Amino acid sequence: MRIGREAWSWRSLWWWLTVLAVVVQLKHHYSIATAAELEWMLRPLSQLLEWVTGHEFHRDNRAEWVSETADVRLVKGCAGINFMLMSFIAYAWGVRPQGCAGTGLLPWIGRRLTLLFAALVAAWATGLVANSLRIIVAMSVESRGWQPDALGSGAAGLHSLIGMAIYLSVLSVQMILAERAMSRDAVAAAFLLYLLLMVVVPLLTGNAMQQPTLFLEHLLSLSVMMAVMWSICSLLPALYRRGWARRSGSQTGSGSGGFSQHRS
Repeated sequence: MRIGREAWSWRSLWWWLTVLAVVVQLKHHYSIATAAELEWMLRPLSQLLEWVTGHEFHRDNRAEWVSETADVRLVKGCAGINFMLMSFIAYAWGVRPQGCAGTGLLPWIGRRLTLLFAALVAAWATGLVANSLRIIVAMSVESRGWQPDALGSGAAGLHSLIGMAIYLSVLSVQMILAERAMSRDAVAAAFLLYLLLMVVVPLLTGNAMQQPTLFLEHLLSLSVMMAVMWSICSLLPALYRRGWARRSGSQTGSGSGGFSQHRS
C-alpha cells in the first residue's frame, strides 16, 4: 500500500509539473509575441465574431483584425491568452490523476499526454467562446449609449469589468463540473485561478506597478465580484432545498387527499 501511495504521488507531481511547464511556456510566448504570432487565436476569434454579429473583419498591415462597421479592432491584448491558461488549468484539474493507476508507466504517460492535449484544445475553444461573448457584450453595451466614463475608469475599465464577470462565471462553471457538485469551494477555486494569473503574476513581474491606479481598481472590482458570486452560491442551495421541500410537500398532500377520498 505504501508503494501505491508513492506511485500516486509521483504521477500526480509529474502531471502538475507538466501542466505548469505548458502554462509558463504559453505565458512567455504571449509576453513576447506580436499580433501576427497570435494569429492562431485572433483569426478564429474574428471569424467567430463575424459569424455571430454579421460585421465583417479583415486583417490590416499590423496583423490586427479590424471591423469598421462594428468599430472594433482586435489587438494582441484581445487574444484572451490569460483566460485560456486559466481554463486549461481548470480542465487539467478535472482530469487530474486521482489514484494509483493499474497500468504500466508508459501507457499511463501516453494516456496523460492525450488528456493534456485534449485539455489544451478545450481551453482554446473555451477561450474563443468566452472572449467572443465578452466582446459582443461590450459592443452591445456601447451601442445602447452607455457612458463608460460614468463608471470612473473609461471604456477600458468597462471592458475589463465585463471580461472579469464573464471569465469568472465560465471558470466557476468549469470548476463546478470538474467537482460534479455545486459548491462555494468550486467558485473559490475559480477566483484563486483568476487571482493567480491576473493579480499575483503581475505583482511578481512588476507589471502591476506600471499602472498602479488601474491595478487597484481591478483588485477592488475583483473583490466586489467575488463577494457577489459567493453570496449567490450560498443562496442557491438553500433556495433549491426550499423549492424541493415545497414540491415534495405539495405532492404528499395531494397523494394523501386522493387516498382519503378513495376510502370514503
